[in-house]
Amino acid sequence: MNFITFKQKVYSRYKNSALVSGIFSVFGKELQPKKWIFIVGCYNSGTTLLAEIFEKHPQLSVLPDEGVMLTNQLPRPEDFDWRRMWCQCENEMQIPKNKASKAAQIIKRHWSHFIKKNPDIVVEKSIANTTRMPFFQEHFPNSYFIHIVRNGYAVTEGIKRKALVMEEQQAQLGTHYPIEFPAKQWQRSIDLVEEQKGTIKNFLEITYEEMTADLKGTSLKITTFLGIDTFEDQLLESDFEVHGNKMKVSDQNHKSFARLSEEEWKTINAIAESGLKKHKYYSENPTK
Repeated sequence: MNFITFKQKVYSRYKNSALVSGIFSVFGKELQPKKWIFIVGCYNSGTTLLAEIFEKHPQLSVLPDEGVMLTNQLPRPEDFDWRRMWCQCENEMQIPKNKASKAAQIIKRHWSHFIKKNPDIVVEKSIANTTRMPFFQEHFPNSYFIHIVRNGYAVTEGIKRKALVMEEQQAQLGTHYPIEFPAKQWQRSIDLVEEQKGTIKNFLEITYEEMTADLKGTSLKITTFLGIDTFEDQLLESDFEVHGNKMKVSDQNHKSFARLSEEEWKTINAIAESGLKKHKYYSENPTK
């Protein structure tokens, strides 16, 4: 275990301790890279895969965990008893304007412990930061945002299957969310990005489907947007590890479609019709 990994494990465990966070802030260095890259999108949309791909690029320094896990300044929905469900506590995700400058300074100091010294380009991926793009644009100079969209049926099924409802909510919801909750989360994520992106200077939207169908073409679009060297073909053809599974990039949507019942499909349509139609995912009947 290298020293950065050791610090990551210690901080992730004790980040809610004012003493530990204070020490990491005092002894951190305020990061000042030439560019910041923020990967945003809904849960289960391919953000982790994209971050893994970025780790193979020699010009990019990727934080080893979600940025929200490496500072105490960025609220997470789990802090409010909502696992993988920020739409249920969206207002609480915001950083008060009168505290934003100080929070940004502390975040940069915290993150400096988990990345190589003096990085030119820093990459961060946190789903909850989808709610905070204006904050990062204002306080993290030369910020670039990559929004990844994935088929809403697949995303909804994935959240429902993977997200264990936190204990405080289980009496009302059970151990896994009813299908309405993840469908609402996907739709709200789509809507919020649409609301914010007009004010974001450097913004690129890609889809999970285009990335898995044409990784080389999508990576070229991304590197052109970021103004960096292209990926080597050999790197793009290698295996990537996502949530413990090592595999080549491929579209996994069909597996999620097969797990949805007709009733669940209809419920998703009722809640997320506008987003599904906007991104040309809508289908009245299940796709198997």
